[in-house]
Amino acid sequence: MIVANKIDMENREVSRDEGMHFAKKYKTLFIEASAKTRDGVQSAFEELVQKIIQTPDLWESYSVGNNLHLGNKDHPAHPSNCSGYCNLV
Repeated sequence: MIVANKIDMENREVSRDEGMHFAKKYKTLFIEASAKTRDGVQSAFEELVQKIIQTPDLWESYSVGNNLHLGNKDHPAHPSNCSGYCNLV
């Protein structure tokens, strides 16, 4: 599942279309959220749990995903006021 965070910010590094295209390419769920305003956070958890319930193979195995940064390579990965990252599981 890919959760695009910080959707409350005006200057997004990754557009909704880019996120959806990436998720489609890797055949995974995509949702947008904002931890600051809480928009989409509950939905992200609900969709993830629903997918786990619908996929019994996920009950028996667990693999740790790789950290993945999505964004514009011309911008720093983590500005001084940012500590987040993106996980691909």
